[in-house]
Amino acid sequence: MAQVRLELARALAATDPEMAVAEAGAARDALERLGAAADADAADALRRSLGAGGRTGPKRVGVLTRREQEVLRLVGLGLSNPEIAQRLFVSRKTAAHHVSSVLAKLGVRNRAGAIAYASRQAADRG
Repeated sequence: MAQVRLELARALAATDPEMAVAEAGAARDALERLGAAADADAADALRRSLGAGGRTGPKRVGVLTRREQEVLRLVGLGLSNPEIAQRLFVSRKTAAHHVSSVLAKLGVRNRAGAIAYASRQAADRG
């Protein structure tokens, strides 16, 4: 499945670079979990060639905390940072920090990329 995602990312690179970055990131994360370092590096190289940042921090940085998963769900519902803050009973600044952390961990540039990621995860779970 990870190899298919990497090939999909390559196919999308010319027409939908943002989605290609998201798919390559998902492939990279899965390949790292499988211990396929060379293939994970290829996926990361594709992401970088499309303008995404390279890996930051330790491996498995893409693993979201429970709070970040909750924030991702709220982003997926289309909530703004102030609305997320209100729902979670935190400050706007804390909500913004959580959203930024989610985007960084998922390797996406914006909320649309995060929503696409969340949609794929939901579809994968069935």
